[in-house]
Amino acid sequence: MSSTRDRIVGAARELVDEGGSETVSMRKIGSALGLSAMAVYRHFPSREVLLAHVADECFDEVHERWRKVGLTGDSRTDLHAVVDRMLDLAFERPHQFALMFLEPRERARAFPADFDSTSEPVTSEPAASEPAASEPVTSEPASGRSKTFALLTDLIADGIAAGTLRPGPPWAVGLSVTASLYGLVQLRRGGRIDLPDDAFRALCHHDLERTLDGIAA
Repeated sequence: MSSTRDRIVGAARELVDEGGSETVSMRKIGSALGLSAMAVYRHFPSREVLLAHVADECFDEVHERWRKVGLTGDSRTDLHAVVDRMLDLAFERPHQFALMFLEPRERARAFPADFDSTSEPVTSEPAASEPAASEPVTSEPASGRSKTFALLTDLIADGIAAGTLRPGPPWAVGLSVTASLYGLVQLRRGGRIDLPDDAFRALCHHDLERTLDGIAA
């Protein structure tokens, strides 16, 4: 039998899926579970802490699903497969996607605070047509802080190791890929991109191709 704490998180997830994180309140959750709002507060001191737990649970589930994506060993193909899984989530559970990746919330991972600034500087030789950066990049991701992001950067690192992508910090490429994808999703959520799912998916893959072309070895 589920604990009261688990039932509270489950009820909050249902509210997120139905109407977004802004619809979550301790009173609504208590009413759905036959509890008082104060009983909910005994398990979670604030709505924000509860939503952080909901997001953590969502990330664990998404990581397990994405981890099982069949990989081909070709980094370019596999990156497109991961983007497809991201878009599946954005289409099927848009409010959950927003809570996880787009909305401010407690314990949300952020750059550079969730990156390990004590690591050795990461530098790479610029391409002949590429101006040298004024300063070297000096951070790498702290290990284990984002399982979903680590899946992405591992694929990018594989491409660099295989010689199909230019040398450089995988996390920087990962930030570019996710920032572009999440930006497109946000524009669509705001009605600035008016495309059906299939056409929007094609747009996102085209955008990824342009990014990968820019860092091809």
